[in-house]
Amino acid sequence: MPARLLFLGAGLAAASWRFRVAQYLPHLRARGIAVQTADLQCPPRERRRILDDAAGADAVCIHRAWLTRLELRRLRRAARRVVFDFDDAIMFRDSSARRVTSWQRRRRLVRMLRGVDAVVAGNAYLAAWARRVRADVAVVPTAIDLAPYPAAQPADGAPLIGWIGTHSTLMYLGALLPVFHRLAARQPGLRFAVVSDGRFVAPDLPLRCTAWSLAGEVADLRRFQIGIMPLPDDRWTRGKCAAKILQYFAAFVPVVCSPAGANCDVVEHGRNGYFASGDDDWVARLEALLADADLRRRFGAHGRGVVAERFSLEATLPLLLDVWFGEDERSS
Repeated sequence: MPARLLFLGAGLAAASWRFRVAQYLPHLRARGIAVQTADLQCPPRERRRILDDAAGADAVCIHRAWLTRLELRRLRRAARRVVFDFDDAIMFRDSSARRVTSWQRRRRLVRMLRGVDAVVAGNAYLAAWARRVRADVAVVPTAIDLAPYPAAQPADGAPLIGWIGTHSTLMYLGALLPVFHRLAARQPGLRFAVVSDGRFVAPDLPLRCTAWSLAGEVADLRRFQIGIMPLPDDRWTRGKCAAKILQYFAAFVPVVCSPAGANCDVVEHGRNGYFASGDDDWVARLEALLADADLRRRFGAHGRGVVAERFSLEATLPLLLDVWFGEDERSS
């Protein structure tokens, strides 16, 4: 009888669900694992049914969803093994909040960490916080499925600096508007691109905004000459898992980014991208890459290699299987 694995989330359209759960599902099924998913953003009666249906599952993975104490007990009675996975600093509010700390969020996360058999954190910062509550926390980074990305570098096109992300992270891009204006004045023909489910307005810049779609994502990324990821350094952003940068690298795109969060684990300064702090630094790093196509190609190729070696599905799936099912169960 095939192993049965149930994933529970709260909003299955979120980008984090796509990267941490959905992209693994075909690979799990190809291994003969019976996989199911359920959305806990539903009425209480439906939530109870979902939790009761976990009976017989070899493992249940909860991705970033809060359960009450009673719901956790209900799930533990039904499921053999329960794992909690998180890839953001969900114990805090995001960078837009006047007050980042939240005792309610902290209490909910502590309850989840204590109430499960195993915990997966998306980066070392999140794992360090979780280890205040329990010692056995596995770090498994967010990964990229390289299958949709061509293995060849794209042809060099017109100068284009690009950013991809959700509407919730557009607030970080606005901090670079002075940099964009300086570059536009000094670099004739330079264009900027934003790919998002939100709207970024800068009418006085040569900017193209494209609505994000899964079908068009890879083609949009491969048009970039340089990818960017600005971030402030705060308690929320330190929990970011650098998925944006990994997408750039998968498309052979070099990056300029802030030295914050998991960016520092992914980017090797001077090998696959540059760190930048302050407007002058951003301008200098971007101009260095814009001026040198060979440098962009070298950085892009190295970035692609980093994803293949450390941040691909092939690299992370064995780690996750060990946590989801337990090493002892898999070897038995």
